[in-house]
Formats: sequence, C-alpha cells, structure tokens
Amino acid sequence: MRIISGSARGARLAAVPPGVRPTSDRVRESLFNALGQFFDGGATLDLYAGTGALGIEALSRGVERATFVEKNARAAAAIGENLRRTRLEERAEVTRESVGRALERLREHGRTYNLIFMDPPYRIATTEVEGVLSRLGALLAPDGRVVVERGDAPEEVLLGEKGVTRRYGGTVVTVFDRSDLMMSVAICPGSFDPITVGHIDVIQRASGVFDHVVVAVGANRVKNPRLSPEERVRLIEKVTGDLGNVSVEIMDGLLVEFARERGARVIVKGLRAVSDFNSEFEQAQLNQTLDSEIETMFIMATAKHSFLSSSAVREIASYGGDVSEFVPREILGTVVEAYSGTQPDTERRIKTESKG
Repeated sequence: MRIISGSARGARLAAVPPGVRPTSDRVRESLFNALGQFFDGGATLDLYAGTGALGIEALSRGVERATFVEKNARAAAAIGENLRRTRLEERAEVTRESVGRALERLREHGRTYNLIFMDPPYRIATTEVEGVLSRLGALLAPDGRVVVERGDAPEEVLLGEKGVTRRYGGTVVTVFDRSDLMMSVAICPGSFDPITVGHIDVIQRASGVFDHVVVAVGANRVKNPRLSPEERVRLIEKVTGDLGNVSVEIMDGLLVEFARERGARVIVKGLRAVSDFNSEFEQAQLNQTLDSEIETMFIMATAKHSFLSSSAVREIASYGGDVSEFVPREILGTVVEAYSGTQPDTERRIKTESKG
C-alpha cells in the first residue's frame, strides 16, 4: 500500500496488522477522484481507521488536520508508524477508543469536520452503521461529506435511498452530505410483556413522524417474565416487519444512554388516559435532567385502545380468557400459551410462527 497523491505521494505504508481490512489503492484512488483531487485545509475524521490510509491520503492532498479513531492496539500503532513514514504526524491525532465514545467526546468539545471516513468491520449490522451515521450530523461542517465504505457488496441501502453510492468490484462506497444525515431517530421503550395492538398503534404512528424508530425492549423491567427479552424482540419483529423504518433492540441500562448511543433525540411514549400522565411526566422530567438534549413526546392512544394494557392481557390469558382482540393475530398462539400458565415450549412456537 502507498499514498497515491499529494505531499506524501509514493510513500509506502506499514504492513497491515492481522484482522485489519484496508482500503485498496485502486478503491482509494477512485474515491478521491470522485471527492476531488486536492483540498484547501479543513479537517478529516477517520473512524474504524485501520491503517489510517484514508485519513493520511486526505492529509497528503491538503487537509489541514486529521483525527483517527481506532480501538485495536496493533492498528493504532500502524497508524502512528504510517504518519511517521509520511511525515504527517504533526497534523494528526490518534485516539484508541470505541467509535461511540469518541463521537460523544468530540461532540462535547464542539469539533467539526469537512470530511469523515467510516470503514466499519464487515460484521457490523446495517442498523448499527446507521446508528453511527445518525450521530455524525452534529460533527459535520455545513459543506462536509461522509464517506462510508462497506465490503462484500451488501444489498442493504443506508438511510433509505440517501447519498450517492458507487461500486468498485466487491466494495461499496456511499457519500453523504449533511442534509442526508439529518435523520430523526426516536426510541419507543417498554417491557412489551406482551406487545398489544395498542403498542402497535403507537409504533406505527411514530414511524410516520420519524425517519427511524427503535423499539427498546427493557431487559430487566419485568418481574418473573414468561418470555425472555430475546423472545419478546422476536415477537415484536414479527408484527412490525412491514414497517421498514422500525427496528427492535434489547435495552439494558439507562434509557437516555441507550438513546444517545443510537443518535436519538426523542423518546416516544403512549398515553392511554390521564392516570398515566403523572408517572410519565415524572419520568420525562428525570430523563431531561439526565440529558437536556433528549425530549419526550407523548402519543395519545386511540379511544378503542385506551383501556388496554399488557397487565390486563396477562391476567385475562392466565384465566383462559379470549385475548384475540388485544394481541396481533400473528403472535396470538404464542401469547396464549406463554401466559396461560401451562408453560409450553414457547420458544418452539415462536420459531414456528416466525416462519409462517
């Protein structure tokens, strides 16, 4: 590997550490041809930096400052060596920390960048990549761009159809500008023990307001649950599968921290009646005290769902009552078995229904 153009043109880079997948010289040359051959100052941020080749190429071509974020010790050492070989170490900083923590720190310090590179490991899911992308808008200069590189030619598009995507063999590169990244993300939290048609109504309506909704299933909020958090996630995924901008995750920890990690600025709660308001108001005030940038939005339940709760469904099911009007049809059998007290092989039924 070598630097292709600029002040460090032709400089050979250090050997690639084990487990690191660098951007090839050919892809890097094509990418910078598309971005522009040379730059007049500004700053670049290289996330999941690996060998640092992308950020160093930008420095060589005229970017004034570069920040490299790489958690792996060997890779971080390779970046330092490559900066020395190219004599660019005075214009760069290398930080060994997770991308999530680095983004939080840089945001708090008011840093902005004209060019942000993001080359995550193949194993990172598209939803996680989008979660990082949703946080970059706060760090991107008004005329800045974000470059995301992914391998194995993934079929999934990022942020819907936003950005400009090019394929270079088995590598896919998408370039976003700041307007592409101004995606509104909301968190819809709960125990969902079980999920009801009232929950689905709130999730559907929230999905029409926000670009992306994360349904957060509380891991430790239910006493003696019949279904594990993983099982509840699968049931929710089953009944929200037709909502393309909704994802489901397990939440273990503070809600505001979960929201920050996913770039969400809004928590969505459903209100059934005035009796819900006092407790929800207290929680909203507490969450805003913990993070003043996170707001809570309430969606009022429709009249036909105003009486409905998970606890009511559990009680009716435990006595063998009919809950078919209260639970999505796709998971009715699982809910009846799980909460009727017979304790059947619920895991088997979940898998069977998921295939139906």
